[in-house]
Amino acid sequence: MAAGEGANIAKRAVVKYVMDHVIRARTDIKSFGLGSGTTIEMAMKDKDIGLGEYLRVNKVKIIPTSFQAHEMVVAAGLADQLTNVKDTLVIDFAIDGADEVDENLVLIKGGGACFLGEKIVAHCAKELIIIGDHTKRVKSLGEKWKNGVPIEVQVNRERVLVGDYSHPGASVKAAVLKAFGGDETKTTFRQSTKKCGPVITDAGNLVLDWIFPTDVKFDWKAVDEAIRKIPGVVETGLFVNMAKAAYFGQEDGTVTTLGKQD
Repeated sequence: MAAGEGANIAKRAVVKYVMDHVIRARTDIKSFGLGSGTTIEMAMKDKDIGLGEYLRVNKVKIIPTSFQAHEMVVAAGLADQLTNVKDTLVIDFAIDGADEVDENLVLIKGGGACFLGEKIVAHCAKELIIIGDHTKRVKSLGEKWKNGVPIEVQVNRERVLVGDYSHPGASVKAAVLKAFGGDETKTTFRQSTKKCGPVITDAGNLVLDWIFPTDVKFDWKAVDEAIRKIPGVVETGLFVNMAKAAYFGQEDGTVTTLGKQD
């Protein structure tokens, strides 16, 4: 098997399974939260899977979680079905990926730096389904994902326009490490590969990747709540008690599930 072929088989297996067994038969989905990432992109682009066609035929309102998701919808010719959480406060169904999912359906999201929009949509969704390949499922967070928990740190964009690039990142980092520990050297602001300097989120902020200690058994709900109270923090990539179920594609084309199944 060629490099990457197994992962593509697993991704395709899970999106096709969820499309055929979870979404297609539903008639109650009038609004749809569309996640970000490569697995969601495959679901939208692959005509054999048919997510885009399902949304089109059923005239479903689509709420994107990011610029990437927005562009997917436009590319699929569904721009006239786009809406937002301001106009659609309750979303019938949402689908997204994750960087890691533990056995309690606690997620780390944000590898693509879209977690603020993803979390807003998740909060508004009656039902959130997570899809990914088998590598995303773990017993405890940090088992495979080594890039930590992303924390979005606020930037004052008005100050940036006049040349003031100061931000509360250092104090946020210090507060997180003092409260919960972690690797001080590796806990850094994510750097861009196609621009000078740091990654800038869809909302114009910075991403601090907290490399947390994996030998500590955290109460992730408490951790998420505590970090969000630190001045300068916009949001974290911890999603606790938000996903109803997760589906994982295997390299042999089968799919495993975690969580409540109707």
